[in-house]
Amino acid sequence: MPLLDAVRALSALEPPAALPPADLAGLAAVLEAHGLAPIASYHLETRPLGAGLPAQFREKLLALYQGVVNDNVFRVMTLRPVLLEAGVPGVILGGLAAVDWLYPHLAFRPLGDLRLAVRGEDGARFAEGAARHAFRPEGTSEGGRVATFGDGRLTFTLQEGLWPGAPADPALFASAVRLPAFGPTAFRPSADDMLLATVAEQALLGLQAPLVTFVDLRELLRLPAGEAPDPARVLPRARALGLSRALHGSMELLAGFFPEVAAAAAALSPGLSGPERMAVDAVVEAARDPARLVRLRGAEAAARLVVAPR
Repeated sequence: MPLLDAVRALSALEPPAALPPADLAGLAAVLEAHGLAPIASYHLETRPLGAGLPAQFREKLLALYQGVVNDNVFRVMTLRPVLLEAGVPGVILGGLAAVDWLYPHLAFRPLGDLRLAVRGEDGARFAEGAARHAFRPEGTSEGGRVATFGDGRLTFTLQEGLWPGAPADPALFASAVRLPAFGPTAFRPSADDMLLATVAEQALLGLQAPLVTFVDLRELLRLPAGEAPDPARVLPRARALGLSRALHGSMELLAGFFPEVAAAAAALSPGLSGPERMAVDAVVEAARDPARLVRLRGAEAAARLVVAPR
């Protein structure tokens, strides 16, 4: 798939010297839709593979890069004082955890939705701290396990586990790693839990998730030995959390998108029964083409029934 070769080149942390041939209009659309325009633009403007490419293509991606830079800085500078004020342990999830840890530059990845895991018993104290920075409750969902706060400019959500609506998860907090840039009570997930949280996020989208989340997984699997997710821990934890189907599907897609981590992905793929595997593989096949930007109505919901946490 020529387009995928170009996407791989532009989403690599160390890109090749030349861009593989691709339809540039289609490539720009895919990069934008999948959250990869910022890292692609950075490479095109600073590395040899951007030489000779049409100005219109580069300018489109550069505008998206600049927008992400501004948005990410605003989000970080707005959220950090809230975390400092709240003074309760919070595990930063999603794009904010990924970009601070797995990428060399804040602008390489859109932060997306801001999500924090906070113990249920700390929720009220966190809300008090957030209120001192004009963040007010905007509603709850998932039986009260998810709370949304906003200040009219920005929103973030609190949850108790690895994904919105997941049950309280003491293991998430026990293995979390300090994130000093956001204050003394801020943490990020362990590599194992970051992988499972990302897989759960993808599963809630029926595996039709932005490619940037698969770049997150790729970089997790490329961490040095001893720091990367450990199958001996991940597989039983996935089973206990009802994430085995999702994990199998995500690892299959990851291996296809980024063959350099295929062996590591295979080691993290759980065994499924024959009928389960057939059902999940059908979902995987429907999600393999990143250029397929329009989906049939109801396809995501049907896929979610197969792979969502259970």
